[in-house]
Amino acid sequence: MQNPGLFPRALRSLKVRSKYYLQHTLLRSIETMRTPQKFAWRNFLFQQFPSLFSSTSAYLHWEKAYTYFISNRNGNIHLIDLKKVPTPSNLPAKKIAIQAHIFYPDLAKELAVLLKDFPVPFDLLVSTPHSESKEPLRELFKNLPKLVELDFLITPNQGRDLGPLLFGFGEKLLQYDYFAHVHTKKSVGSNSIGNAWRKYLLNNLLDSSHHRTLKILGLLEKYGMVYPRKFPLIDIDNCQWGSNLAVAEEFCRSANLPLPTPGYIEFPAGSMFWAKTAALKPLLDKPFLVDEFEEELGQTDNTIMHALERSLSHIALSQGYPIALLQDPKLNRYYP
Repeated sequence: MQNPGLFPRALRSLKVRSKYYLQHTLLRSIETMRTPQKFAWRNFLFQQFPSLFSSTSAYLHWEKAYTYFISNRNGNIHLIDLKKVPTPSNLPAKKIAIQAHIFYPDLAKELAVLLKDFPVPFDLLVSTPHSESKEPLRELFKNLPKLVELDFLITPNQGRDLGPLLFGFGEKLLQYDYFAHVHTKKSVGSNSIGNAWRKYLLNNLLDSSHHRTLKILGLLEKYGMVYPRKFPLIDIDNCQWGSNLAVAEEFCRSANLPLPTPGYIEFPAGSMFWAKTAALKPLLDKPFLVDEFEEELGQTDNTIMHALERSLSHIALSQGYPIALLQDPKLNRYYP
């Protein structure tokens, strides 16, 4: 007599094998796609078919990121669509600085083009490690319509862009109400996305068309920092404290700030942003020395610069200021 339970067991076994085959095939399809489409495809699959992937490490890893950045995002971090923000009709007068670190002088014209339409008076604080570029850069920037003061500082090539901001202009920036920090990013070596990333950040922060920069300045009346959401070609895995946590904790202890929580962190990836000076006062108050920053050796992580970059939003939030993330509706599907 045929075993009556044989067929149901065979059917269950077939279903299990089919599930794992489909699971493996789809996970493989994510890995073989190019970014940013791979992130959009991964997000679609994991959101729409969680039961298919819930046992995989890839899904569990993604779920932690999704929980942190989307479903349980800090209540003091707000997504802002500038197209929906009204243009301020009467902004209060503020003292404004734009601090630009120019490692690649050939990209400075791109910055000058954006700044020629800046809508209100500002000081431009330029740092560069190239002394021979000082006068050409002065000629490039000196006739910007709303420029009040142009200040130059020749700095060692240490600490990337944040080092010169802090050991070079930290004390001076305390004189301002608001400031922007930008720099020249470029595709070098394996960094094939540098040019696109730079344009994404600079245009989001300094493009004055459609009253964009006026709206950002209006947001700074309420928010401690304003910056674009993570560039979609950046993997969410790079938005964690990782090995940078210990250095960040050391700084927070020295500044009497609450210690950061391990794991994911919301921060201006690429270290370009607008800030209310009071929100970052604990950072600007610290008298950083040049030698506290590592010499440039092409490091991709685990330097004081990487730790401080990840600390920026944490510092502003600890001072009681909310964060405004500028969202691009076209790129939302790539998050997290």
